[in-house]
Amino acid sequence: VIVDAINFLLGRPVPRDIIRSGEDRASVSGVFSVDGQAAERLTELGVALADGEIMLERVQNSDGRTVCRVNGRTVTRQLLRDCGEALVSVHGQKDTGALDSSGSGTAMLDAAAGDSAELAAYVSAYKAWSSVRSKLAGLRRSDAENERLRDMLQFQIGEIAAAGLRPGEEERLQTERRRLRNLEKINRQTGIALRAVYKNDKGITAPFLADRAADALEKIAGDLPEFAPVCEKLRECRYQLEEAASELNALAEACGSMSPEQAARELDRTEDRLETISRLKRKYGADEAAVLAFREEAERRLSEIEGAGELLTSLTEEESRLRAAVDAAASELSSVRRAAAGRLRSDVLAALEYLDMPKVRFDVTVEPLSEPGPDGADCVGFMLSANPGEPMLPLSGCASGGELSRVMLALKCSIAGSYGIPTLVFDEIDTGISGKTSRKIGRKLHEAASASQIICVTHSAQIASLADTHILISKTQRGDRTETAASVLDGEGRIAENARILGGINVTEAQRRAAEDLLRKTEE
Repeated sequence: VIVDAINFLLGRPVPRDIIRSGEDRASVSGVFSVDGQAAERLTELGVALADGEIMLERVQNSDGRTVCRVNGRTVTRQLLRDCGEALVSVHGQKDTGALDSSGSGTAMLDAAAGDSAELAAYVSAYKAWSSVRSKLAGLRRSDAENERLRDMLQFQIGEIAAAGLRPGEEERLQTERRRLRNLEKINRQTGIALRAVYKNDKGITAPFLADRAADALEKIAGDLPEFAPVCEKLRECRYQLEEAASELNALAEACGSMSPEQAARELDRTEDRLETISRLKRKYGADEAAVLAFREEAERRLSEIEGAGELLTSLTEEESRLRAAVDAAASELSSVRRAAAGRLRSDVLAALEYLDMPKVRFDVTVEPLSEPGPDGADCVGFMLSANPGEPMLPLSGCASGGELSRVMLALKCSIAGSYGIPTLVFDEIDTGISGKTSRKIGRKLHEAASASQIICVTHSAQIASLADTHILISKTQRGDRTETAASVLDGEGRIAENARILGGINVTEAQRRAAEDLLRKTEE
């Protein structure tokens, strides 16, 4: 139950029956206290800690939808899984195959090596090299693609340049089009206005009439002073009318100087120009400014393409220099790893001898990769020969489940303090192992618990009695449903449960004394 819940919480695939029959969803949440390397990894993932703690939650709905949360914030299942990998390592007898992956083996070996300045130097060099490689990949397009893009940009730039576009031109042309379309009406109405204020056959115009009215009032203004202001206003009106008449005459002459044929030709040219601008707007932007901005961007891109040869040469030289730095850093890192591999081999063999596997042969291999990767230029593997006379083979394919469990325990105990995973989970690691060996496994687990939180699912009293905390999983029936509970046992409860594991259903006094003896030796 606990291991399934932890695997579910870590974002791993779960069986369909994870949801209890008759229910709409299954939900698991967990709170983790975090510091050290685990806190650094979570920070790299963009996860903020609250007082050194993080809460993970996953909900599986009956319709197949999954909701994942970190500190109450909905996240992707991948981020939940990444957080889980920084917090918990689960090992059951079917999980050892993960040790065959170079990534896992490399991480374990680096943990055994401890804080490595060589690893940090390599990662920095690799990132710089990768960045330049990415730029080169963008430049190294096919010749046909470069040619196609160059032709397209040159056409676009040429089309916009040939138009001679100017900001505000469209608005001015639209005004001119309205004038040309209404030229006859404009000439007719300006003629009427000119006859009224400028000149006509009878010589009676608005300025003339205003002047005549002012002359008449001036003759009585001496006797009636109140007419003087009106007279003055009429004089001012006359001057304004004459000024307006002059401006109107100039405008009328400009319009009237164009013959209908000329106006038609000018209107056609204006329409053509507006159509050109409209076509450019449809292709390159919402207005003249946007079209001209498009041209500037196209010229910049064309310049990049035409200068790509020089840039390509420069980046190729830089890539070669950085690759040499990566190779040098990888060589230094490989030396550190080979030295750490020898120490890890010795630690694991010593642990396996203690766990009753004295004839086993174990090796950590560090082989070069054809190309450097994010973690180095090494392929790290674990080799094992469980029985004398048998060849060394990859770990997962050469031993029984119990032997593999002991190898896994020996590995994780050897690196528990530096691997950076705060919680290790072992699921039924005692399967197929004798009581004497189980006791030794329990001691190793207890030893590893000084550096990491250890959760062990076991049916062995020799192991359970060594735990700091004993949690009993039990099933009860309530009505027509079965319920599972987890309860922390006190001193008497631990004695009773260990005696039950030793003896079965009917616990004898001898079995109870044996359980007490196991717990007493643990405390001693």
